[in-house]
Amino acid sequence: MKISTLVSVAVATTAQLTYGAPFSAPGPEGDFGSIEVRGVGHLHDNFLKKRAINAEPQMKDTSNGWVGGINPGSLGKQMVNRREIRDLAAYKVPGDSQPGRVYDLYILALRRTMTRSPADKNSWWQLAGVHGRPFVPWNNRRPGTPGSSLRSDGESSTNTGYCTHGSTLFPTWHRPYLAYVEELLWASAYLEIRTETRASEKIQWEKALEQFRIPYWDWGLENADLPPQAYARTHEFKYFPNRVKADFPQWENPLYTYKFQPNTYQTGSNFGNDRFRNWFRTLRHPPSEAPGVGDNIGSARTTLRQNGNNVRQQVHELLLRSLDQDSNANIREPNKINTASDPARWGAFSNRVGNNAASVESIHDGIHVWVGGNYGHMTSVPYSSFDPVFFLHHTNVDRLFAIWQAINPKSYVTPQQNGGGTYGVPWTQTDNGDSPLEPWLRNGYRLNSNTARYTEYFGYGYEEVPRHLYANSPTGLRRFAMKAVNDLYSGRVASSSKRKRDLYTSEENQGLDNSIVNNKYYEWRVDVSADRAALNGSYIVHFFLGKPDRDYKKWTTQPGFVGDYVVFTHNMAAPPGTDPATINTEITGSVPLTDAMVLSFGQNLTSLNPPDAKPFLIKNLRWRVTDSAGLPVRARNVKGLKVSVSISHATLATDAIPWTQFGEWTFLTDIARRIGKDGGPDKIGIPDLSSTSITAAPTSTEAPAYGTELPTLVTSTTSAAAEESSTEASATEAPTSVAEDVEIPTATSADVEPTVEASSTASADVSSPTDD
Repeated sequence: MKISTLVSVAVATTAQLTYGAPFSAPGPEGDFGSIEVRGVGHLHDNFLKKRAINAEPQMKDTSNGWVGGINPGSLGKQMVNRREIRDLAAYKVPGDSQPGRVYDLYILALRRTMTRSPADKNSWWQLAGVHGRPFVPWNNRRPGTPGSSLRSDGESSTNTGYCTHGSTLFPTWHRPYLAYVEELLWASAYLEIRTETRASEKIQWEKALEQFRIPYWDWGLENADLPPQAYARTHEFKYFPNRVKADFPQWENPLYTYKFQPNTYQTGSNFGNDRFRNWFRTLRHPPSEAPGVGDNIGSARTTLRQNGNNVRQQVHELLLRSLDQDSNANIREPNKINTASDPARWGAFSNRVGNNAASVESIHDGIHVWVGGNYGHMTSVPYSSFDPVFFLHHTNVDRLFAIWQAINPKSYVTPQQNGGGTYGVPWTQTDNGDSPLEPWLRNGYRLNSNTARYTEYFGYGYEEVPRHLYANSPTGLRRFAMKAVNDLYSGRVASSSKRKRDLYTSEENQGLDNSIVNNKYYEWRVDVSADRAALNGSYIVHFFLGKPDRDYKKWTTQPGFVGDYVVFTHNMAAPPGTDPATINTEITGSVPLTDAMVLSFGQNLTSLNPPDAKPFLIKNLRWRVTDSAGLPVRARNVKGLKVSVSISHATLATDAIPWTQFGEWTFLTDIARRIGKDGGPDKIGIPDLSSTSITAAPTSTEAPAYGTELPTLVTSTTSAAAEESSTEASATEAPTSVAEDVEIPTATSADVEPTVEASSTASADVSSPTDD
């Protein structure tokens, strides 16, 4: 960003916020001036009194839909941090006898927002609707630009909201969205406490309001469980404005569910011909699509916990890989910052399109589906934002974004063609840092990624990014952030000197000792490429070390389950006349294997070194697919599904460099090829094979019931039976011991690089294991 831009932002707390001066150059004239972004401002008595005059029925700053944050400032200014929700609940305001006042204020603000009339643009109905359904303009924001996903009359199409997915704008679009919700909740909190008449309590509430920021749910922590604050049915207040404890109410917990208001707003035109029209509240893991069903929080928690190691490893590697330095400088010169931006680095972090194997968007996708289950709101893109946990989830995504920025200060939004339009973005447009983040504006001018670059612009921060302490030292900030990441998310591999050996089994300790040579070891993962439109909805690829259970309902809880790769999507019909070739439906992701392999030490695996690990994975790695209804689908019949195994030579943290250093990832194509296109030769848990041949993958989300026949995918005139016979004989017979024809390095030292069967670049052919 240019210095002139930074200077203008630094002045935001005075001239710009006081007189409404723009933060950036104005965009085209038109109806864009109806939505702006402005900070809440400083908290002091005169300020509160002044704001109270303009606070009925809603704060002036949000009366026009302005987005800006709470007391924004320059990069050197200390911000109030957003807290992890469990930490927020435990935070005690100085002068209070017990924790909970700020959290109680958050609950009060949520309830006030959720009970607003749906006709109010600041109601939960409309705030959630910005993201997806009901596909209508928010606050009369009607782009209607030629070639966009809107008709010329400005009415919405029938298939998309404002949110950007599979886009270079994915992290940046959600930042002002969250900032607006945060500012609105702050305003609602103010309205809750302004009636307080007790002088001492008024002071305490004002202290609480000063610390008010929306919380996040850190699902990267051990076990990745839902925090109890998100599923408790009721909330018991510890503090309440203008009431004594005996009069405190006990409310339904607004974080548990959102109850839709009168059916007038939940019509077919708003919610489509979908199960969600029949449910009066948001649900998590409902057992079916039937009206009147409840949720199954236990199932959601189990699914999240089972994927906990998977998520933690993904976050760790996401934030520490490919540092913003010269090639390999993270090993040789950990303090050196490259002065140039690397476009590939931003793409690999920001979104799931192309060769971005483990992006923040891909990790985010899994949380959506694990919370929602087969039928819940969080599982469906257009409806997910109505579930209150959505904002806890996305605030954590924003936090990871901020940490990544601190570690990679020179890399930012790079041009990329989107894979599908939104309510405010034309189809196949090349998005970049100047692309408007519809519908968000500041002072009448459209926000873009460049003007939404830093959290300080919106008046908040995160504990892992104390920029005010390192205002003149981006290197110091990076080191702080990297160590914080390693402390929070490092996995089961640790050097003998750092390892608490009594926390590991004797087999695990021996396997780790065998694996770590000169403080280096091998990281393993599965890379997945998939067609997001293959099954006309979300679907999951489940990975195992060992045979899957015959009952597909037990897959995520059985011993040997590694983790899920989740395809989180929804149907998006292109505008009439759109060339299908211009729509990129390929998405990518990964599932870490390292921790699961450590837990397998003693089960025919003696180390993570390639000579030991490769034959183990050929024999034991398996995968299966379930559709949006949770029913099994044959893997070879899922259009575009490609699987490969990758390896990285990593260096453990030391006192001098207190974080894991990941080397480049190398594809090992022979492992998945030997396992075969069905994810294993045993076919346990796979619907029965059929002699019927087809030339395209099935696209219906209504998968046959378990045990029924599925057609076989073939792409030549070879009969299905012949193809099946030749494929299983030649490609999928995994050896029960180390086969003579398996290429394995003869060296046993972990310092020796593995034999590579494919290029280590992103263009390596990962499709060969599963292409027909």
